[in-house]
Amino acid sequence: MAAAANPGSILRDLHAQWAQLGAEHKSAPAESGGILRACAMTLVVVARDDADGDNARQTLGLLMKDHPSRAIVIRGRNHPEFDARVFAECWRPFGSTQQICSEGIEIMAGPGGLEEVARFLVPLRVPDLPVVVWVRGAGPSDAAGVHPLYPLADKILFDSHAEGDADAAIRSLRRLHAYGYRVADLHWTRLTGWREVVAHLFDDGASADQIRSAHVSYGHGSVTTCSRYMEAWLRASLPLARVSISPEYGNAGLLAVSLSGPAGELSVTRTDHALDVVTPGRRYRTALPATTEATLMREELGIVEADPVYERVLNA
Repeated sequence: MAAAANPGSILRDLHAQWAQLGAEHKSAPAESGGILRACAMTLVVVARDDADGDNARQTLGLLMKDHPSRAIVIRGRNHPEFDARVFAECWRPFGSTQQICSEGIEIMAGPGGLEEVARFLVPLRVPDLPVVVWVRGAGPSDAAGVHPLYPLADKILFDSHAEGDADAAIRSLRRLHAYGYRVADLHWTRLTGWREVVAHLFDDGASADQIRSAHVSYGHGSVTTCSRYMEAWLRASLPLARVSISPEYGNAGLLAVSLSGPAGELSVTRTDHALDVVTPGRRYRTALPATTEATLMREELGIVEADPVYERVLNA
């Protein structure tokens, strides 16, 4: 570890950064509303490389407005030397003269890898606030070497959308959960719009106890974690129904959900960025909510505590 890169020097740099921001405010016009330092958590982002770290910084700029944090971006794991530097993200809410600022730290992991980084991070966590570790761009089966950071986290975020083996990814998440870690998967978060629409089917007169069968269809190729999650969620939500899953012709990913009971058939089918809903009484189309990385992260960071629905589905 480079002599200049130690937790004490980083904390001093953060203090100096706030002092500089305060000095800049004092020299600003009198109508300036000042600077508010905001922090609700420590958010550790593990990027694959420097380019991925740049993309992470852009996403953090969007997230800070809703979830201000001390953001710590780990830029790859193969730098020749360990180094770290501080930064700030500031914004002015619409109609306000006051700036809100959050602080950040960028870390270039050296030859010691994430074990060295984990030791470095211990004193850099914001006291008495949750720590979220976001393994960016990696599913649970692809996150080799990240495990030294797990004990620091109150919640660990993955994204399994690119995992080639959905069942292996889910097993990895179950294993981490069994070890006592609180895990989450952005591919589960992408199902929020689907689950809301399926749940609304029961507003049309269907009863969960009356549903006798449910079927999940996914596109050609390997089954995705998204489809597996939907299958497990239906099993947990419809205890008297026989739930099945199978591939169909179409684009990869979750294609359709169909339910059957005494009142007839109900179905939800993906069409571009919308869902076609058919019930015995009506037919309509509803738009799926945005699933950008920032949107998904915004939703997950709002649930730092345990998510009982996801945990039940994960272990179904």
